[in-house]
Amino acid sequence: MFGSFRLFHALAAVLLPAWAAAQAPVQIEVNAGRVVHVMAGGAGASWHAMGQTAYWYKDLNRANRNSRGSGWGGNPPLEYSEAWNDLRRHAGWLGLDFIRVEVSMRMYEPERGRFDWDSDEMRTLYRILDICRELHAEVFLTQMWQDVEWNAFPAAGRLASAPKSVPDFAVGVGALLEHLVKDRGYTSIRWFCMTNEPGMGWGWWNGADGHPAALMPALRAVRAELDRRGLPGVALSGPDWSLYDEHPEFDFSDPAVGAHDAHDYSFTADAGMERVWADRAHARGIPFFLSEFGSWAGGEPFTNPTTTSPASYANQLIDAEKVIDGLNAGVDGFNRWSFTNRGDLDGAWQLVRTFDPQKWDYLKRVAPEPAPYYSYGILTRFMASHSAVLDTKTQSPLVAAAALRSPRGNLTIYVLNHGGGAKRLRVAAAGLDGPRVLYKYQVMEWTVGAPGYHMNPIRSFDLSPEQPELSDQVPGESITVYSTYKLTDADPGIAGE
Repeated sequence: MFGSFRLFHALAAVLLPAWAAAQAPVQIEVNAGRVVHVMAGGAGASWHAMGQTAYWYKDLNRANRNSRGSGWGGNPPLEYSEAWNDLRRHAGWLGLDFIRVEVSMRMYEPERGRFDWDSDEMRTLYRILDICRELHAEVFLTQMWQDVEWNAFPAAGRLASAPKSVPDFAVGVGALLEHLVKDRGYTSIRWFCMTNEPGMGWGWWNGADGHPAALMPALRAVRAELDRRGLPGVALSGPDWSLYDEHPEFDFSDPAVGAHDAHDYSFTADAGMERVWADRAHARGIPFFLSEFGSWAGGEPFTNPTTTSPASYANQLIDAEKVIDGLNAGVDGFNRWSFTNRGDLDGAWQLVRTFDPQKWDYLKRVAPEPAPYYSYGILTRFMASHSAVLDTKTQSPLVAAAALRSPRGNLTIYVLNHGGGAKRLRVAAAGLDGPRVLYKYQVMEWTVGAPGYHMNPIRSFDLSPEQPELSDQVPGESITVYSTYKLTDADPGIAGE
């Protein structure tokens, strides 16, 4: 009834270590009647529109080949129609509803005042935004860098330079957003971030002396330009980096700042830092987004860009902990690096395979990168945008849990057992407003790596106000979801309701 993996999981449950059955169960308490936060977004992944061309940058302070990280070249050529159909299907299966779409100024304004709305990269952008619109995904549009000579400080270089002329920069950004939102009707663009990872010498916002420049003058100028063009619905976000306390010139209280976002590539989850970020934004009445995150527990990614370490299952468990902890800490949206990615520039971060690094060519069909795809997908498929985060407590430091109520009232409970041993669970859901059927979904390293894996329900539990508890066992290093959503592997994930 629930698919071919039901028997497989039943056998796995029987074969769990005998000592697990003797343990006291881990108590997880969900108060379905107490909302601690309502998300302003959802969960998705970065999807850049920058094309396949590798540029040479004179006097660059990093290797030219991966000078833009892996924020370029991940999409198939526009004529690969089957591959693009695959991308749309995979984005739908994952239920991506908060997507960081990435552009550069070079794409649309290669020379001052000369706009090119029909370049290959712009047509790629339209295709991505068409898919976002079809999936009802909200867009966090990010201009990663300028990459134009005409508005660059020579000491910084065109790729890493803050704008030499802030007024011209603001006019260009305003023209882009007016074209996308008004002319082409992409009203799903809710937020705009004007630069990627500023504030560091290797970052993409450096001034006339080659050192990090202030963000506030450009943020205020862009806000004024968007208001002048009648685009009040596009909020500006910043600073798009994690070490903001080292840059006190960034003014979170300024009305030009409409959202706070940061990146997290730490080797372990840090719920305390996520809560500091979220509290700081919420005190101002604006959302906080983890606008780019990933994990590299195996070491520094840039030392060996062809390795597949970011795609390892161990790193997916860290990512899952960042999401689950982040929900409880008040994070409003999650954006994993990245949906499409060549995989051979600064690590294998991709959720789907679009590029063959051995043949150095694009694939005609797009398939999942199994461990990241399914391990992140089990989180995103059941997370509707604008869900309410419910008060959730767990007793064990080895078990993380969070619970959501969707805008239509669907209940989803996430459980991460990041310890090496199996755990008995007792999940108590207080405050239910009626009977519920929860369907169980689960990933483990050997399941996501198995040929032909399908994510189907493997069991169901009946809950009610009179019988509000379920008992279960979860293997070590597993991600388990209990949800009122009954999704087969053939169904798309939940996005906006």
